[in-house]
Amino acid sequence: MDAMLTPDWKYTETIHKRLRFIKINKQERHLDAQDIDEGASFCLDAELGLDLGKVKLAKVYCATIQVFTAELGGELERHLTEMSMEDAQLRHSLQVIKQSGSTLKKFVLVAVK
Repeated sequence: MDAMLTPDWKYTETIHKRLRFIKINKQERHLDAQDIDEGASFCLDAELGLDLGKVKLAKVYCATIQVFTAELGGELERHLTEMSMEDAQLRHSLQVIKQSGSTLKKFVLVAVK
């Protein structure tokens, strides 16, 4: 994605959750996880200093997560809307984001124990 179309992420808070990791992509430093207490699934990026080689699938961890938010608007929203014309899943995701106040969220895993 073009640098001009990258969301302006702002740090919001640090949270702690009990997570079970379902999928780990070490190359992209991306994880899919399930929140044990809420049963919800979500995606996280891994902080550069975190050793993903020590994170095991299916094990329950106490995770420290930084939450970032950004507003969907301007050129980014126009670009995603154009892309969604040919992608029903993206179109649905954009509708959900707009219904929830046009706020994007990003989760960054900073520690596990």
